[in-house]
Amino acid sequence: MEKIKEVAKFTEDYLKNYCTKLEKKEENNKFLFFCHNYLIGSVVLLDDEKVATTVYSSKIGDEILRNFLKKVKERFNGEVIEQGIKMSGVLNENFYYAYNWISL
Repeated sequence: MEKIKEVAKFTEDYLKNYCTKLEKKEENNKFLFFCHNYLIGSVVLLDDEKVATTVYSSKIGDEILRNFLKKVKERFNGEVIEQGIKMSGVLNENFYYAYNWISL
């Protein structure tokens, strides 16, 4: 489980650049990152082979999304299985997320 902790630390350090009062909640193999009570990032163990690290934004063009994909690729280059930006909708509000699947 060292890999998930490494990915969580990387994600936390990245998000600190976008939120000065970043809060982290850890439970089992899940790390959630909040900025002023809004979820802005997560790290979750997907299965025995990969971990997902994700950041969230209300804007598709937000630099927090674009930069995250680039920074993950720089740090975990040969270990990135899949990455991208997708849209999701919840309660009549759309949000976007940059996701990365990293091999364990």
